[in-house]
Amino acid sequence: MHTPEPAPRLPPSFAEADPRRADLLGRSALGLAAAVRAGEVTSAELVELYLDRIDRFEGGPTPLGAFVHRLDARARRAAAAADRLRIRTRDKATLPPFHGVPIGVKDLHMLFGAPVRMGSRAYRHLYAPFDDLTVRALRRAGFVILGKTSTSELALLPVVETDIHPPTRNPWALDHTSGGSSGGAAAAVAAGLLPVSPGSDGGGSIRIPASTCGLVGFKPGRGVIPNPHAGPDIFGMTAIGPIAHTVEDAAALGDALRGVAPDAPTSWLAACRQATPPGLRVAVMVESPLDVPTAPERAAAARDAAARLAEAGHAVRDQPRVPTDLEEFLPVYQRIFARIPVLFPGKLQPMTRWFRDEGRRYTDAFARDAQARLAERAAALQGDIDLLISPSSPVTPPRIGAYDHLPPREMFTALAAMGAFTAAWNVTGQPAATVPWGFDAAGLPIGVQITGRAGKDAQVLAVARWLNARRP
Repeated sequence: MHTPEPAPRLPPSFAEADPRRADLLGRSALGLAAAVRAGEVTSAELVELYLDRIDRFEGGPTPLGAFVHRLDARARRAAAAADRLRIRTRDKATLPPFHGVPIGVKDLHMLFGAPVRMGSRAYRHLYAPFDDLTVRALRRAGFVILGKTSTSELALLPVVETDIHPPTRNPWALDHTSGGSSGGAAAAVAAGLLPVSPGSDGGGSIRIPASTCGLVGFKPGRGVIPNPHAGPDIFGMTAIGPIAHTVEDAAALGDALRGVAPDAPTSWLAACRQATPPGLRVAVMVESPLDVPTAPERAAAARDAAARLAEAGHAVRDQPRVPTDLEEFLPVYQRIFARIPVLFPGKLQPMTRWFRDEGRRYTDAFARDAQARLAERAAALQGDIDLLISPSSPVTPPRIGAYDHLPPREMFTALAAMGAFTAAWNVTGQPAATVPWGFDAAGLPIGVQITGRAGKDAQVLAVARWLNARRP
């Protein structure tokens, strides 16, 4: 019998005094889905609970900044329809896995009839004429969509501080960033404005905000989950994946996004509930490939997680970093952003304009060659090991606006430190997860990253669940 994962825990300032509401917020997304199927709670009640919390925490003098567009009326209609369907359905097990459970969608996705601003003034008047692959998968899984969550402009930066809405704040310390680019999704889940949410990850954009907000985040391997943003990203750097309080929720949302039933033999939910394979070869790396100094408490967290695996009988060794330079990564990322169609580039933030302009200096072939060289070096780092344990980020998330005074190149260099342990695995396309591992001296969450071999997504999730059940 597996040790159970910790129940969702909200920051003190986001807690609920009402016992009924606190009980619901303390359940996993899978637990809420089970309660809806059993008739213990209605979808309508859940939708009202989360909409009320969005009202409270987005409407004050210091808004969380997690939601950028709401669909209250649509959500209420969808919840009522879900409740009617539950009543009519004789065999409740045939209902979708997340029937009636609320969720949000990152504001990069096409959601029919809703604005698609992508964190930018350049898209302020764009409305989605259809649902994209991710949104269609969420609807098939039974989710009720409450609205759209914030992103940095074009999902470029690991902080969400755009020109079109307030900055997205960390629920554990409101003067600090939630991370990015899926910062709205992570902040909303951490604060109890959503039970679970999808994100997208092109260099750490799921794992950075998830770790910064004390959550589980999973970047699947390349091509495992259908990606509606694959057009500009011809190098396959970006992945769609889950942000959640528990690994089981993350695995089940991942199954929904890739169209696999939770009871299927190939489901990630089933895999993460299995015992981890014995005798794994595990390396622990606390020096980042970009030579960004790792805060001692973050290095200690990774070593502690690795020690738990060693105690369980796995072979653990230290892994020195394989040196890389930010300048090697930049052509790949900049070329991707140069390929994104923008009708009004003059309305982009200075950072984004600079990044896209730099990308026009390179050809697709040049960037592809740069990616191949980086991938070869990262593969050498992987060596013969099954799993690599590292901090999810080497640094404390910065305060809101900490780098506003810097010109674009210097600002990007400073912020890139947050992704020093994550970006390499977007280059190689390997699966990687982050799990919470305590707090730093400032009271902000620390994450530990588990990276696996290509094709070993299920193994990464199984080990992530094992560790999450034993975290400090």
